[in-house]
Formats: sequence, C-alpha cells, structure tokens
Amino acid sequence: MSTGNANQSVAPSALLHEKLAGVRAKILTVTAGSGVSLALILVTGLLAGGMLADWLLDLPLAVRAALLALNASVLGYILFRDVITPIIRRPDDNTVALLVERALPQFRSRLIAALQLTQPQAIPAGASPVLVAELVRETETMARPIPFGDVINAVRFVKLALAALILLGGGVYGYRSLGDDANDLLKRAFLSQDTAVPRKTRVALVGGDRIVPAGEAVTIEADARGLVPDTGKLVVKYASGRSAEYPMTRTNGMRFIRTLDGVQESFAFTVKLNDGQSKSAKVEAVPRPGIAGIEAVQDFPKYTELGSVKRSMGDLTLLAGSVLKLKVTPSKEVTQAEVRLFGTTTTNTLAMKIDVKAGALTAEIPVPKEEFSGFSIHLVDKHAIASKDEAVYRVDVLPDKAPTVRITYPDRKEELITQRARLLLAFEALDDFAIAKVRLAFSVDGGATRSIPLDIGRPERALRHRYEWNVGKLTPLVPEGSMMEYWIEVEDNNDVTGPGVASSARFAAKVVSDAEKRADLLNRAGDFLGSISDVANDQEKLNQRLGTLIREKAEQK
Repeated sequence: MSTGNANQSVAPSALLHEKLAGVRAKILTVTAGSGVSLALILVTGLLAGGMLADWLLDLPLAVRAALLALNASVLGYILFRDVITPIIRRPDDNTVALLVERALPQFRSRLIAALQLTQPQAIPAGASPVLVAELVRETETMARPIPFGDVINAVRFVKLALAALILLGGGVYGYRSLGDDANDLLKRAFLSQDTAVPRKTRVALVGGDRIVPAGEAVTIEADARGLVPDTGKLVVKYASGRSAEYPMTRTNGMRFIRTLDGVQESFAFTVKLNDGQSKSAKVEAVPRPGIAGIEAVQDFPKYTELGSVKRSMGDLTLLAGSVLKLKVTPSKEVTQAEVRLFGTTTTNTLAMKIDVKAGALTAEIPVPKEEFSGFSIHLVDKHAIASKDEAVYRVDVLPDKAPTVRITYPDRKEELITQRARLLLAFEALDDFAIAKVRLAFSVDGGATRSIPLDIGRPERALRHRYEWNVGKLTPLVPEGSMMEYWIEVEDNNDVTGPGVASSARFAAKVVSDAEKRADLLNRAGDFLGSISDVANDQEKLNQRLGTLIREKAEQK
C-alpha cells in the first residue's frame, strides 16, 4: 500500500460544509430570536408596570427617568448578549461538528475527522490520502439523509416568541382601549414634562411659565376635559416658602380663571379640578426697568461761543439750536431704550445708545426752533417688560431773538439832498450774541430794493457805526425830483436756526436842485436863529422875575 506524500491533501466536502452552515444559521436564528423575544417581554412588562405605577402614584420626573434608564439597560444587555455577541462570535465548523456529534453519536468522530483531515497539510507524513478520501465519502453517505438542523432545540425560542407576541398584542390592545390616557402615560414614561397623569378630569393650563412686572395683576387660566366640576382651586407656593390656595370659578365653557392682584413675589402654581391636576408652572415677578440716575449737558450752538453747561432736570430752558446730551443710568439691564419727544401736536422717538459695559444709556436731543415741550425715557428689559408711568421732563425752548437796529442820524425822517450829496448816517444795533452783517437798503420812487454791504469788522453784540453815503456814485444817477427811501438791515450770526434779520425805521431823502437845497438850508438856519432869540427872551424874563422875588424877600425882613 502506498504511503503517499505529506504534501498531498484531500478536497473538503462541500456537502458537509453546507450542512454545518445550516446548523450555524439555525443556532444564530434561535439565539437571536430568543433574545429579541425576551427583550420584548421584559421591556413591555417594565414599561407597562412603570406606566401603571405612574398612574397610581404620579411619579416625579427623576423616578420616571430611572425607570426609563432601567428599561434601556435591560434592552441593551439582552440584545448585546443574545443578538450582537452570537453574530460577532459565530461558531466555526469544528465547533458545530462537535455539537452535531454529541447529538448524533453514530458518527463516532467521523464528522470532525472528515473536516480536520481535509484542511491544508492536515494529513501526516506516511498516511494515505486514499484512506482520508474514503473516510470523507463514508461520512457524506451517513450525513446525507440526516437533517442536521434537528440537533438544535428551538422549543425555548418558540415559547419566548409566543409569549412576546401575546404580551405585545395585549399591550397594543390595552393601549388602543385606553386611548388618550395611555398616550399620556406613554409620553410621561418617555419623560414628557408637559403631560399630566390622566384622570377623570384632565386639566390643561392656558399658557405656562411666565415673567410679569412686579405689582401687576396675574391671571391664571386652565381648561378642563372629561368630568368638569363647577369649582376648583389654585395652589400657589411662593418663593419665600409660604403656600396659599385660591378658589377658581368656572366661566363660559370649560375654562377656569383666577386673577391675583398686585403680585410682588415669584411663585409656582398648579390647578386642581376634581381628581385632575395640571402640570406645575412658574410666575416670576420682576421689577420694571426705571431710571436710577440721569445727567444732562447742554451744548450751545457754536456761534454763541458759550460751550457746554450742565443742566438740572428741573430747569431745562434751552436755546433753540442747542443739543441736549443725556446720560441715563437704568435701574437694571435693558435691551431697548428710547427718548420720547413731546410737542403740542406730535410725539417722536429717538433711540438711545446702550453701553453694556458702562451700564449707561446715552442720547443727543437736537433742540428745534419749533415748539418742543418735553421728553420722557422709555426702557425695555430682556424680558420684554417696559417701564411705566415715566416722568416727563419739561423743556422750555428759548428762541434766539432777532437783532434790533435804529438810525440815530439824521434825526429827521426826511431830508433834501442833491444828486452829489454825501449823506451821513449813524445807527445802533444790538443782538443776543453778535451782529454778523449790516447793509444799507434803499429804493428810488418805490422801485426795486437795492442794498450796499457795510463793513463792520469783527462781529459784535452791540454795534455803533457811522457811514457816509456818497449818493453821487449811484449808477444810474438819481434824477432830481425823485424820492429815495432808505433803511438799515442787520443779520445776527445764528447759523443754526437763523439768521435773525432786523430792519430799522425807514427814512426818506428827496433829490432836489442846488437852489432848492440852499433855500432849505437858509430856512433851517432862520428857524435855528429864531429859536435862539426865543431862548434869550425867555432867559431875560426869567432874570427879571428872579430879581423881583429877591427884592420882595428883602423888604419882608
């Protein structure tokens, strides 16, 4: 008999490998199916038990979270042990073959030998490959009619799967039968904080947590479903630790309302109607934003050269054209701030700049020349709570008065002049701050107004000036017989709300011939001499009267 060669080998049996693969697949199916069924049984039972306990005891969130964590842990452990691990660590052919030989002793180690001796370099030196091939053929002949899958006991899997289906079916039936109650309990089992334990009377708050201004009224509302009573109660627990209960009355329909006046303290509350209770909600009472301090600075217009001045909030008499700068310290952090400007017919708003680091609000209010009666500060905090009953700061706008001007010479309102005359003019002007421009305005026989700018040098608040008007240089030359009307116009230096313009009284000058002017001068001289004679006569009479009085006085002594 040939001893063969150590490097010779026998081809593995496809039949045996196929049968062993079937056994391995059944092992995985039974193991995984049993694990999934067991997981469904335990998870469904724990979930149903937790929901029942919650319905009876109204479990707090922490306990429901612990039950959910337990459920998740059981599910994860079973799936890892019975599903994931068997898939990752699936048995090889040798392990499956040993399992089959234990169940089918008639193979007498033929099955494991047929597998091992057909592996590469498995035939030892001196052994005959023919004998190995014969062993494989004989093993295949024995294995062909035998269903290897029967060696795997699936009774436990079937029992667990049947129990899981029954329990799951019962759970689905119960869930559908209980309707909204089961739905709410399931939500609570998965840690819903907005769902109350179902009762005969179901209570739902209208609105949840809220933030309200301290001192304001708070209205609590709740809707009822199911068995609806006529009255209920509001249970309040204040931040200070004290508790209180307030009756609630049913209004139209299914709504219950209670108003708490002048709330000064934060509190938590629930609404109880019959056996039902709402979820807990909170009301936080926070103070309205206000003004802790305010500073005002008036920036005068540059033309006044008065600079900046601090102002008292009780004395805001402001020059038109000024800028009022405000710096406000709020009583708390704000997100919006505006200045509300009041006039006689309109109200405008001006946004304030918020300096978070400095904790201050700033604004610049231009003081208009039109009527402006006051302002207030409106604040809004991060909770959208606005200030209320804001103080209104009165403002009196002081307009920049127009300048005044009068002609001091000539002293007569009407003069006679010739075409070559030099008319001497003198005038005085006065302004709150400074006179910037002066001009001589005139018209001939009521025609168009013409003007001559006068050089006054540096602008002054009070101005006295003389000007010699050379009428003979007017172009065209004013005809004899014409009537000239002239006056002085002045402008102040107000470049913000002005300028203010003023005009003197109007004087007249009639252009006459030289002869007429000489006659006028002679007449004026005669009038002057006559007035001197009258004064001398009056003086002489006075002297005579004085002498008489002195003599009478002496005779009496």
